[in-house]
Amino acid sequence: MRKIKRNKRLAAVAAFLLAGTLYGCSFAEETVSLYEESGQNGSGFSEGTASSGPVQRPGRTEINGSDDQFTIMVYMCGTDLESNYGAATADITEMCEAKINDSVNILLYTGGTGVWQNNLISPDTNQIWQVVEGGLVCVEEDMGARSMTDPSTLSDFVSYCGQHYPANRNVLIMWDHGGGALYGYGIDENFGGDSMQINEIDSALENAGVKFDWIGFDACLMATVETACMAEHHADYMIGSEEVEPGSGWFYTDWLNLICENPSTPTEEIGKTIVDDFIRVCQEENPMNECTLSIVDLTKMGNVYNALCVFASNAREQLDGNHFKIVSHSVSNTRSFGDDSYDTIDLMHFAQNCDIEGSKELVDAVDDAVTYASASGNIANANGMTVYVPYHDMDAFENMLAIYSDIGLEGEYTEFIRTFANIVVGGQEYIGSNTPVEALDGGSEPGGLPDFSNWSACSWFDEEYVSGYADSYEETAYDGGELTVEDRGEYFALTLSDEDWEILSDIQMQLFYDDGEGYIDLGTDNYFEVDDDGALMVDYDGYWFAMGDEIVPLYVSTTEDCVEGYIPCELNGEYVNLVVRWNEEGTGIIEGAVRFYENGMSMKGLIPVEDGDEIQLICDYYTYDGEYDDAYCLDEPFVYDSSVGIEYTPSGEGEYLLYYCLTDIYNNTYYVEPVTLIFG
Repeated sequence: MRKIKRNKRLAAVAAFLLAGTLYGCSFAEETVSLYEESGQNGSGFSEGTASSGPVQRPGRTEINGSDDQFTIMVYMCGTDLESNYGAATADITEMCEAKINDSVNILLYTGGTGVWQNNLISPDTNQIWQVVEGGLVCVEEDMGARSMTDPSTLSDFVSYCGQHYPANRNVLIMWDHGGGALYGYGIDENFGGDSMQINEIDSALENAGVKFDWIGFDACLMATVETACMAEHHADYMIGSEEVEPGSGWFYTDWLNLICENPSTPTEEIGKTIVDDFIRVCQEENPMNECTLSIVDLTKMGNVYNALCVFASNAREQLDGNHFKIVSHSVSNTRSFGDDSYDTIDLMHFAQNCDIEGSKELVDAVDDAVTYASASGNIANANGMTVYVPYHDMDAFENMLAIYSDIGLEGEYTEFIRTFANIVVGGQEYIGSNTPVEALDGGSEPGGLPDFSNWSACSWFDEEYVSGYADSYEETAYDGGELTVEDRGEYFALTLSDEDWEILSDIQMQLFYDDGEGYIDLGTDNYFEVDDDGALMVDYDGYWFAMGDEIVPLYVSTTEDCVEGYIPCELNGEYVNLVVRWNEEGTGIIEGAVRFYENGMSMKGLIPVEDGDEIQLICDYYTYDGEYDDAYCLDEPFVYDSSVGIEYTPSGEGEYLLYYCLTDIYNNTYYVEPVTLIFG
C-alpha cells in the first residue's frame, strides 16, 4: 500500500474504534431484507399573503404569426467538456445539421476552454460565430481573452446580439457546467476562479437590456425556483434540469428545424421537443442515465412566489411551535438532486411531504407553472423545479442570502429558511455528536456551554432564538451516550426506542479491514436490519463489494429509485469517483467517473471508463488510535474490464471492524460501539 496526497474526504474516526468487541464467526449467506404591477418588491413579485389570488403577468414576447424572427444566443463556455470530450463541438455539429434559414439567427459566443476539438474556433481569444446550414461563419474573430464567468462578458455578448441581430423572439442558452441556485453557472478553464452566480446573471442581463422569449440552461441543476424567479425578470419561459445532465446535453437539430420551418411555433411546443429529444438521446446513449428537463412558464412565477410565501409562513409557524421534527423529516424524505451536495430538493414533493396549510396551493401553483417536465424512467418525484433548503452544508447559506437579496427573494420565504437554518445549527451546538441528553443543561459538551463561535459572524444567525429552542432540543435529542451494543448470540444489537427511530434520519454501516498496521476504510452501506424487538442489528455477514478479484472501497446509497454508490480511485492517474449503479439483476455497473471542481460546479456528464483504462483504488487509512492517517493506494493498479461488474462476494479472511453511524434530524452523527469480527 503506497501513500498518496489528496484532501481528506471523511472526518477522522473517533478513538473509540479501539474498544471493539471481539466476535468470531464464519461466512454467512447475504440477508436481503407567485405578479402584480403595484406593491412590488425587488423581484417584481408582490408579497405573498393568504388572500393573494392567482396572478399572471402578460408575456413580453409577441409572436406575430407571419414574420417572426428568432435570434438564438448560445453562450458556450467550453471548459473541460470541450477540451477533453469535444462535447461543445458535438452540439455545434448538431446545430449545423439543421436546415437554417433567414428567419433564424444562431450566434455562438465561444471561450472558456484550453482546446477546441475542431479546426475553426480559437482557444486563445473569445469569438462570435454564426451557425449556418452546414457550418460556421466567424462574425467577430477577436473579442479578446475574457473570462466567461465574468458577468460583463455575458452582458456584452447579449447586447451585441440585440444590436446586430434584432428579432421579436430572442433566446439565450447558457452552455457549460452548472451548480444550481447555490453555485450558479460555469467554469472557465482558462481563467479559473468563481462561477457566475444567478444574481450576477441577473445583473448581466439587466445591463444588456434584451428581453427573451425563453432562457435555457444546458447545464446541470439549474431548474430551481430561485433561478426561475431571477429569469422571470428577463424572459417568459425557462428550460432547465433539476438533476445533473449527462455529457451529451441537449440535442439541437430537431428543435432548430422546427423553428426554421415555422418561426411562429409556440414556445411550449419548442420546449417540449427539446425536453423529449434530450430524454430520448440520453436514454439511447445509456439506459441507466438519470435525466430530467422541464419548461417553466415564468409569467406564472408570481403565483408560485405568492404560494411559496404562504407555505413558508405556515412552515415557519410549525418551527416556532417546536415542530422541527416534522419539517426536518419532510426535507430529508424529499427527492434531492446532485447527491445532496447542493441542498436542492423538489419543490412540489417537499410541499406534498409537509402537508401543512398552503401545501396544496403551492403544489397547484408549481404544477401550473411547470408546463412540461420529463425524467428518465427510474426517477420519481422530479416535478420540474427544485428549491434550496440549507441542511447538509450550512456554511454555504450566508452566500445564498446575498443572492436572495439581489434577486428580490425576501420576506416570508427567506424568514422560513433563516429559521430552519438556525434550528439546525442550534441542534448541532446544543446536542452535538455522541452527547448524552443529560449534557443539554450544560451545552454541547458535558459541563460546558453551546459554542456558537462558528456561527456568530453569520448575518442570519440568531443566538437568542436558538437559545429559546433549548427545551425542544432536549425533547428531540437522541441519547448519544447510550450506544453500547448487546451480544444477542448470533449478532450484536443496539436497542432503539420508538422515540429514537422518530428522530433518526439516516443509518450507515462503516466497514474497516485490519491490515496489521491500522484500519483500511472499505466504505459504507445504508442497508440495515431490525430484529423483532425493534433493535438495530449490528452485524456483518462477511460479504463486501468486489470488481472481479478486487475488493473495492465502496460508499453505497439507496434512493426510492435505485441503489448507487461511488468508488474513490485514480483513473489513468486522475483522482475521481467511479459512479456505480445496480441493474435489475443485482450487478453493479460502472457508469463512468466524476471529477471534482473547486468552485462547486457539478460535472455535466461522466468521464467514460473504457476497457484497458488503469484503475488504482484509493482508500482512507486510520491508525489503531482512531486517527485519520491519509489516503492510500489499495493494492496494485488493475486494468478495467467492462464485462466484470460489481458483485457482493466474500471479503476474505482476516479481522474486520464495523460500526453504525446514526444521523439525527439536526444532522448530528452518533457512532455506535464498534464490533470486531474474525473470519477464517
